[in-house]
Amino acid sequence: MLYLILAIIFSSGVFVTMRFFKRFELDNHQALMWNYVFATVTGFLICHHYDTFPQLVHESWFGLSLLTGFWFIFTYLLMTASTQSSGITITSLSSKLSVVLPTLAGVLIFREQLNVKVTTGIVLALVALVLVLGGDGKTSGKEGRINWILPVLIFFGTGTGDILMKLNEQYNTGNMGFMIAFIYLIATLFCVVLVVYDLIRGKTKWQSKNVLGGIALGVINFFSTYCVFHAMRYFDNVVLFPIYNIGVVCLTALIGWLLFKEKLSWKNYLGLAIAIVAVVLITVRM
Repeated sequence: MLYLILAIIFSSGVFVTMRFFKRFELDNHQALMWNYVFATVTGFLICHHYDTFPQLVHESWFGLSLLTGFWFIFTYLLMTASTQSSGITITSLSSKLSVVLPTLAGVLIFREQLNVKVTTGIVLALVALVLVLGGDGKTSGKEGRINWILPVLIFFGTGTGDILMKLNEQYNTGNMGFMIAFIYLIATLFCVVLVVYDLIRGKTKWQSKNVLGGIALGVINFFSTYCVFHAMRYFDNVVLFPIYNIGVVCLTALIGWLLFKEKLSWKNYLGLAIAIVAVVLITVRM
């Protein structure tokens, strides 16, 4: 339970840190690159032992880790594009609703049990997420139709990323910290290519202030992932991912209200209340 609580806290910290990126006008791609650099360094520093290259390529999780590292960057790019074209609310909602995919994977792939009470809890969790992230229901009236393609891709992209994390955890039987650090290293390499491409095109300029933002996000991001992986060893997917996603949404909403003075609508409060009920139904196995 401690790992799950810490995962929610650190993951909420990721969103809070990203909020400060906008306030200090940091370059998202450069800050993301430094995030992965320092997450990688943090991971390797806390490793108990390291695989040699021949050992690494023979690890059962090696191929999956390459795909997962790429998927981190791929999903981030989708979120960036969707935020610009479809808005933050729809993008966030698509990301959090993806909890359905790893939950179904837990039943279909990992043969986890799904009873009526847990099913009810998951349905309520989705309702809660819609209410918490759905705002006050008012539309801006700008420029016709909303582009739904990117949010749909994010739904499948984020959900697939969660499933990949579960598969990595299943195949790893030893050095968890090294595997996580290696996944972040792969993400770093992809992100370096992205930043270099931006610089060559003249789309952005090198800014040293992005390093500080990357340090903060990188350390928080690593421990978020580290705690999620360890929580996977104590909870089934049908329990872990709904609670984890709801917890992050609720805590982030609370921090937004306290720290950034964001106002909550009646739908937000109703969503938070339903989320509590959903968590109880999912976790209490009686």
